[in-house]
Amino acid sequence: MKPQTFVINLERRTDRKDAFFRNNPHMQHVDIFTAVDGWSLSRPDLVAQGVIAAENRYVEPALGVLMSHLKLWQHAVTHDCPVTVLEDDVILHHRFDSLTQQLMEQQDQFDFIAWGVNTDWPIRILPGEDMPEATLLFDRQAAYPDQNNLQTQPATPTLLRLNGFSGLCAYTVTPQAARRLIENILPVGNQPASVRYLKPGLGLESHKITWSNSGLDVELNRHTDSMAFFLGFPFLATPLNDWTTSSFTRKGHYIPDNVFI
Repeated sequence: MKPQTFVINLERRTDRKDAFFRNNPHMQHVDIFTAVDGWSLSRPDLVAQGVIAAENRYVEPALGVLMSHLKLWQHAVTHDCPVTVLEDDVILHHRFDSLTQQLMEQQDQFDFIAWGVNTDWPIRILPGEDMPEATLLFDRQAAYPDQNNLQTQPATPTLLRLNGFSGLCAYTVTPQAARRLIENILPVGNQPASVRYLKPGLGLESHKITWSNSGLDVELNRHTDSMAFFLGFPFLATPLNDWTTSSFTRKGHYIPDNVFI
């Protein structure tokens, strides 16, 4: 079944909505989902509703992100159809619709497919059934490709099993997986995920350390082992992550270097 596609946008951020369609003129069948404004939420109410646990530490924008995605997952469950969820600052390949549909039809079973993730964070994948887990690290010093190249470069992506990632710029979730995620993550507490820390040198030695649960993408990392998460690679979606126009204050990802799992 072809997913219903939504782009999440705060009602007051018409600039970002306009930029999405200006940056992605090929995306004609996208519904606007009015994002939940985290500053309008009551933390005690969310605790009483069983959405978050009392110890949850999400800042207000992160609570808005959580509620927005939850509502879209509930839409998937109610309408028994997969949904593709997009952030409003994402750049999509000009064949995004056809390539993503092609990959989903080729994959018999999946719960969640990320079409792009943040590249400033380790990406843990399983390259194949007989190969050990691998970690992708991107060169942060490399020049960022321009938007036209991102959208028009030839693409022959494949799906890789995904064990760890950061960011929710573009993904598709099935209604069955949406139901499981709602059941499994609520109420969202403060339990950390884990990330692989590569030692200096060639980086072949590593250990896992805790990743503070500060947002929904971290929470999802706690469930990749028990569900069928995949990554479309090479990416078909790239977030601009312009922190000057973001609802979040960029503070970097904090991981205590003395806490091991």
